Amino acid sequence: MADKRTNQLMLPFDLQYEPEHRQFVKQHWNVTFARQKKMSVLAKRIMAKVIDQVRDDDMSLREFYQIRIQDIIEDSSVSKSGAYSSVQGALYELAQVIWEFASPDDSQYYLLHLVDTSKQHRVGYQDGIITIVVNPQLAPYFIQIAHYTKYQLKNYMTLRSWYSMRFFEILSAFKDTGEWIVSVEEYRMLMDCWHEKDQKGKVKTDKEGNPKIKYPNVNSLIKYTMTEPLEELANTELAFTYEPIYEEKRYVKGRKRVTAFKFRMTSLPRMTIPASWLTNEVVGRTITSLRKWKVSDKNIALYLEDIGTKKAGELVYEWQMKENSDKRIDDKIRYCNKVFVHIGKQAQQKLKDEVTAALNRMSESSQRDISGNTVPK
Repeated sequence: MADKRTNQLMLPFDLQYEPEHRQFVKQHWNVTFARQKKMSVLAKRIMAKVIDQVRDDDMSLREFYQIRIQDIIEDSSVSKSGAYSSVQGALYELAQVIWEFASPDDSQYYLLHLVDTSKQHRVGYQDGIITIVVNPQLAPYFIQIAHYTKYQLKNYMTLRSWYSMRFFEILSAFKDTGEWIVSVEEYRMLMDCWHEKDQKGKVKTDKEGNPKIKYPNVNSLIKYTMTEPLEELANTELAFTYEPIYEEKRYVKGRKRVTAFKFRMTSLPRMTIPASWLTNEVVGRTITSLRKWKVSDKNIALYLEDIGTKKAGELVYEWQMKENSDKRIDDKIRYCNKVFVHIGKQAQQKLKDEVTAALNRMSESSQRDISGNTVPK
């Protein structure tokens, strides 16, 4: 009897386009400061390589994104022989990720999956190529975003701990100040060490009726969530130290309680332009234009990442208009560097204010934890 099974629904996974990687990720604030559920490093790498392909001028998500498996297992503990089974596990994790949206008063509540497995293009892999279909309803968190954290992929893709990746993402938002102060409660939420939930999303309780949390002892929390990040980020631009902040007064006997943590970045500010910027077509072209107007490499290295190539291009255009008018710039070195630094510091202050506001909203609201990611409204 003939085999009546068919492959009609199986569309090809072979490389349909050549992925163009910017080598950095722009991640929406609401994603960076969400209550993310811990997942495998490989799953985080896959999504980083997906977001890395989103362009500033994209108006919509691609129908699908593709990645070479080799690109996500490099510098990892995954062997080539075990790559496919590891990728299977990572894809399964991503398929289970749900973003939860809830208003502070609980009057609105809905769920959206991160990846879309209902489309013609299948989420999976074949012949060394991974295909990911991002849920198009989440486009506002990937396309034309105004409030974001930005970080380089070079060091991020070498990290072997989920906690290290979370530190890398969050500390990237504080590069301008070099310091992150966070309450113990907020830290627990960011590191998936908050209230444990059952399959229906209800908080688990102990025999006394108290909510169960991961690493309830602060010393255990520090040991199991900070040890690896301290070591792994030590040789990156986000190397850091930490110190506990204790309550000011203690009204009962015993040691003062730790109420917050202070993290300080110890790496010196970037003073030279990274080689990856020069090899990138858009960024490299922007740097060439700025150099023509005598903006120093030091200032480009310090501020271009925060200003962005679009705004930098607008500055160059304004200077060119002045050159073609009766308001010519006599001293390019002095004038252009002064303007560029001023705009750069403004951009950094804006990012700092937005981070502070995001953390305050998270602290004040009583939004739910999630089975995948929480993206606060």
